[in-house]
Amino acid sequence: MLVKPKSGIAKAGIVLVPKRWCVDKAVLHSAQSLANAGFVVQVLELASQPRDVEEPSAQEYLAAARKVRESATELRKLAGVAKVGAVGAWMGGSVVLLASDGDLDACVAVCPFVRLPQADGQVLAQPLDAAGRAHAAIMTVFGELDGDVPLEDVRALEQVLSQSPQTDEAYTYPGVGHAFFDNEEGNREYREAAERDLWLRIDRFFQQRVL
Repeated sequence: MLVKPKSGIAKAGIVLVPKRWCVDKAVLHSAQSLANAGFVVQVLELASQPRDVEEPSAQEYLAAARKVRESATELRKLAGVAKVGAVGAWMGGSVVLLASDGDLDACVAVCPFVRLPQADGQVLAQPLDAAGRAHAAIMTVFGELDGDVPLEDVRALEQVLSQSPQTDEAYTYPGVGHAFFDNEEGNREYREAAERDLWLRIDRFFQQRVL
C-alpha cells in the first residue's frame, strides 16, 4: 500500500513495517503522519492476521527483511526519490534491523525484539548482529519498563550502535513500557506525551538522514 503526500513532491521514501505484520488503523495513521511530513510511504502487509514474535519461521523473517529491501528499491524507481528509510515497531522493528544491511539510508526500530528465538546464526541472524553490519544509520527507541525486551538486550544493542561508523542514535523513555506508543483501546501502557515525543524524534531523524 502506497501513501503519498497530499500535496507537493515527496522528499524521500519510507518503508513502514507493522508491529505485528498486519495493517491496522494505527499503522495507517502512522503512514499518513509520515506522508503529511512529506514522505512517500510504502506500507508492508506481511500477514493477514496479527502475529506473535514466536510464530514466524526463520524463513518468514528472512522473507520479510527481503521485502523491506525490495520495497526500498521500488520506491526509488516508482516514486523517483533518491533516499529511502525504514521504520517498524516490535516485530516490525526486528525486521527493520534485519534489513539494515541492505540499500537503506536510515532505519528506525521502536521496541524491537533484539534476539529472536528463531535465529540460529546460520539461516537467520539475530537482529542484534544484523545491526552490527548495517549500512544505514539506525535509531532505536525503548521503554525503560519494557517487559518483553530484556534490559540486557537493550544495552547490547546500544553497545553495537556505539561502535558503528554511522551516526546512530539510541534512546530509552523513562517510566514507560513496551507499548507506550500504541494508542489502542484498552492499552494501559499507552503514554500520550511519550508517543508525541517519539514521532518528533522519528521525523527529526529522517529529516536529517534521508533528505
